[in-house]
Parts: sequence; C-alpha cells; structure tokens
Amino acid sequence: MQIKQPGSIPTLIPPAVTFTLVRKLLKQKKFLNQSIIPILSKAMQQNDGSLDESDIRKITHYYGLAVPAVLGEAFCVLRGSPMTTAERWASTSQGAMTGLFDDFFDKQYLSDEAVEKLVQDEATSQPWQSNETLFNIFYRKALDTVADKMAMQSALGKVYEAQVNSKKQQETNCSLSFIHDTTFFKGGTSLLFYRTAFHPKPSEQETELLYKLGGIMQLSNDIFDVYKDRENGTRTLVTEAVHIDDVMNLLTNQLTDCFKQSAKTGFPQKNSRQFLSTLSLGIFSRALVCLEQLKGLEASSDNRFQVHQYSRKQLICDMDTLRNILRSAAYHKQVMKLH
Repeated sequence: MQIKQPGSIPTLIPPAVTFTLVRKLLKQKKFLNQSIIPILSKAMQQNDGSLDESDIRKITHYYGLAVPAVLGEAFCVLRGSPMTTAERWASTSQGAMTGLFDDFFDKQYLSDEAVEKLVQDEATSQPWQSNETLFNIFYRKALDTVADKMAMQSALGKVYEAQVNSKKQQETNCSLSFIHDTTFFKGGTSLLFYRTAFHPKPSEQETELLYKLGGIMQLSNDIFDVYKDRENGTRTLVTEAVHIDDVMNLLTNQLTDCFKQSAKTGFPQKNSRQFLSTLSLGIFSRALVCLEQLKGLEASSDNRFQVHQYSRKQLICDMDTLRNILRSAAYHKQVMKLH
C-alpha cells in the first residue's frame, strides 16, 4: 500500500486519542515542575555560561517532556502495564541528557575523547563546565533508577558511536549508502537507548522492531531539519534528494516493514496497534505533511528538488497551523491502515 496525498479535508483524530495524549503530556509536565525544575534552577544559579535558556527549554518543552510522555508511554502501552515512578525518573533523565549530549558535538564542540569520558567513565569523570555537570547529574540519576545499568551504559556508548560517525555527513565525498546507514544507525541506537529505562529487557524481535522505528524517527527529524542541515552543510537523505517522492517511498516502505515486524514481537495486537498509533500521531504523520510541502517546491525548480534554491520559509514546516494539523490527521489514518 502506498500513502497518497490526502484530497478532501479529513475528519479530525478521534477525541479519545487526543485526550489520552494530552493527559500523558500534562502528567509529565507536572512531574517536570515538581522534580526537574528545582534541579534546573540550581544549575542555572551556578551557571558558568555554558548553559543557556535554550538548554533549559529543550528539557522542559521538548526532550524531557516528549521522551517520557510519548516514547516512554508508548513502550508501556506495548508491554501492557503503566509506567512506574522509577521508570519515569530514568526516562525523564534520559530526555534531559539528550539536548545536552547533542550540544557537546554541535555547540560546545567538545573533543570526541571528552564526550567519551562522560559516557563511559561516569563514576570518575569530573566535568568542570555547568553543562557537563548537569549532564552528569541526569546520567547518574538515570543509572540510579534503571533496573539494568550496564544495558543503559552500553546503549549510550552506541549512541556516542553513532554521533561520531554522523560527523562524516559534513564531508562532500560521503556516499548516499553511508548517509542511509548512518541515519538508521543513529536513530536505531537512540530509540534502543530510551528503551533501557523500561523493563523487562526487550526480546530479539522487539529490538529489531525498535531499531527500524528509530531509523524512521531519525529520517523524520532530518525531514524537519532540512533547512538547518542545509545551512550547516550536513548531508542527509533529504538534502541530497532529487525527488521528494524517493524519501516518501523510503519512509512508507520502512513503516510497512515495521508494521509487519510488530506482528512477530509476541505482544497482543491491540497493544501493538496502539503503540504504533502513538508514534504515527506524534512523529510519522507529521513528517509526511512536511514531505508534502517539500514536494510542492519541485515545480518551481525544473521538477527536481534543489535544496539550495529555496528560502527558509519554504523549507520549514509549521505544524501549528490548522491546515497542517488536519493534513497530519489524514496521513495518520493512512499510516494506520498499514497495520
């Protein structure tokens, strides 16, 4: 089945689905206000300048919010039991680490060796900058609350490896096959890292499913970040695309494979469908809306996607508009028909 551009204005997503997502987000916001904001306030009081408001916002409005409330809750739906307090702490700490970790490479430009020490030698490392200290606080908290510390440390090591490999995407001679493999390795290792906050340990079949889904999530991130990647010279499957249909076909084909793989995990079909629905609603259907916008640009550039010819406004997809919310709802319905 191919996912096609929706025609008429679609019916909105069922209110029960929206209500459930909102309820989980509000619950996580309450946890952030009670447990995480005090840590952040103290960190900012002792800030040496290496932390800024964008770092705090990433934790309170993005990763620290979405990782537990979307991904974490999705993992819990799949296994069929609610999130424990310890799991919420571990998952939230992982989310808080995420933006700080990315900035070690993208903003602070720490050496690979310095980042590796933070990742692999957390018990003896002595970070000096405030952002490193905050990362270490959340890393220790995650390890203190997770059931399998070694699994989390090993998974973060793979995330580090993927981040180092992805630097090569700024080289002009890297191949499309390298970009493809790096994209899916980076996304797959990241999602498996977030999974370590939850028990029981995933089966081989679940691990395979999550790795594939993580790759699609990274591809989705690259779809939304096409302008930023163009500006900083990072080559992705989107910036290098000649026709956006190629990216859309890759995304939908990978989704189809994931829906087939989900049947092999041994989880009840109801759990599996709700799990995939959560990810579709929060990530995949939105990425398809953005691809639709990017595809529309080809008509102005000889029916080819030429990323360097478009403005910032043309490349950035505003998902807060009513039109795009409705389009996302329509794509979500198509995605779920793959199951």
